Amino acid sequence: MTLMAYGPLCTEVYDITKRIGGTYPDIPYYIKHLSLIKGRILEAMVGTGGLLIPLLEAGINIEGVDTSPDMLAVCRKYCAARGLNPILHQGSIENLDLPGKFSAIAVSFGSFMLLEKRSAAIAALQAFARHLEPQGRIFIDLQLPIEDFKTENTIKQRLPITCPDGSIILLQSTSEIDWFNQLNMTITRYEKWKDGKLVATELQRFPLHWFGRDEFIMCLQENGYKDITLCANYTDGLQPSSYKDTLCFSAALTE
Repeated sequence: MTLMAYGPLCTEVYDITKRIGGTYPDIPYYIKHLSLIKGRILEAMVGTGGLLIPLLEAGINIEGVDTSPDMLAVCRKYCAARGLNPILHQGSIENLDLPGKFSAIAVSFGSFMLLEKRSAAIAALQAFARHLEPQGRIFIDLQLPIEDFKTENTIKQRLPITCPDGSIILLQSTSEIDWFNQLNMTITRYEKWKDGKLVATELQRFPLHWFGRDEFIMCLQENGYKDITLCANYTDGLQPSSYKDTLCFSAALTE
């Protein structure tokens, strides 16, 4: 069985548990900020379109990029159902190579942490800089995988996921932490059962590479960004005060 990042079963669970049109704190935050930006905007690691679709419906000129063809296929399906036809690209953000420049690039809900190695994260920041117009802005949200810190090397069983066709998906996961490299690696096994038979199975490799607050600010500064702002939990003006907070960074490209 091949380890993968976002395969068909993972995408199906993601689609069921993170419904398009749900209430998520990043959506009003990004509508507020990106609606002020003229020109092309890119959502990196777009997934199934949970953020992209409400931004499109708000009239924002946004495109998407993701490495997973399964995620992009679901995103296209939901966009088509809503009469939307966005530009979607397949590719990795650390090797981003898209035509033209963008006025802003956003990576929401901690997705940037999926870049397993520090070198990949730095490469992504540099790729963003190459794709930004002068004074273009990036928006990146980060978290600390605290809950996995507490349950390292234990097997966790999630509640069954019921699929529209009546099948169920069972999930088991375990995490291992590389403290030196600030990496939490989770392996999740998906099993899809229907009518008492196992019909599909999948292993997902899910890295989360975390940063400290000041550490990430230095990474931004060292890779050509200035005018760095930080707020907590998608609330402008609220400073982080807890390890549970989502850190919402924004920065402008140095000319």
